[in-house]
Amino acid sequence: MKNKIKIIIWFLLIVIITIFSTVPIEKKHHQTSWMKDLSDDTLINDMSIPGTHDSGARHSIFDVAGICQDLSIKNQLNIGVRFLDLRLQLVNDEFKIVHSFVDQNLKFDQVLKDITDFIKENNQEFILISIKKEADDINSKQSFSQALLNELTKYKEISTDVLPNTLGLARGKIYILSRCDLNVGINAYNGWSDSTTFVLDDLYIQDNYSIDEVLEKQEDIIKTLNYSKDNNDKLVLNFTSCYLDNAFPPTYSGTAASTINPWLINYLKNFNGDTGIIITDFITKNLAESIYMRNFR
Repeated sequence: MKNKIKIIIWFLLIVIITIFSTVPIEKKHHQTSWMKDLSDDTLINDMSIPGTHDSGARHSIFDVAGICQDLSIKNQLNIGVRFLDLRLQLVNDEFKIVHSFVDQNLKFDQVLKDITDFIKENNQEFILISIKKEADDINSKQSFSQALLNELTKYKEISTDVLPNTLGLARGKIYILSRCDLNVGINAYNGWSDSTTFVLDDLYIQDNYSIDEVLEKQEDIIKTLNYSKDNNDKLVLNFTSCYLDNAFPPTYSGTAASTINPWLINYLKNFNGDTGIIITDFITKNLAESIYMRNFR
């Protein structure tokens, strides 16, 4: 009797092992180094990349104006974000991160140190940083552009070249998308349109941030996802950030993000194709993963 039981147990174990060995297991790609698992010849325009809008904006006035993210820039990079939106003001010849008139209590040189430290440790990745002059200079001897160039060229990891076409050529570097008068990287200074979808040279940009209802923004996001899926002639920047301009009391970015972010995670489950760069408010680990994991489908 005991021998029969042993035989049955062994038989069941063999069946279980056989079943699990034939079930495909989705490979997990580490959030700090997910690009290293992609081929060097991967076209950057064919990639799905998580990004953040107003990446350094973690402070607000009365929880209404200013805040766009919960996570620090260092933590954003650690969960997979590879596009950062940085808004600067030059004060006493030093750059500060600001959002409109709200000081974010964060110095630009600390941000650059965090970004370059990350790319040194994860040299199979690349990072694209968008830089915008957000407010007028205060009591500064240098021009904004000259001071910025002096700051950027301190770091050998920061390239002043245009972003290459393929991942292999881009690895280990930080590239610039310039929304200020700075003649380096991707020049997006002249021609950036306000609150709409538009083409600017080799960029396709959806940044309709002033909306009447969240459904309007969701439709914009979907149209831009479909453009990215069907075209690889341009680098796609798909902003999910927005606010309801006719709402009373006034809303802030978190109001729309609380609906858009979970909706986007769910929508991407059944979306077939690359997404381009999706730039969100209040990024989370799950949201970032839902974007970069598309590179492995």
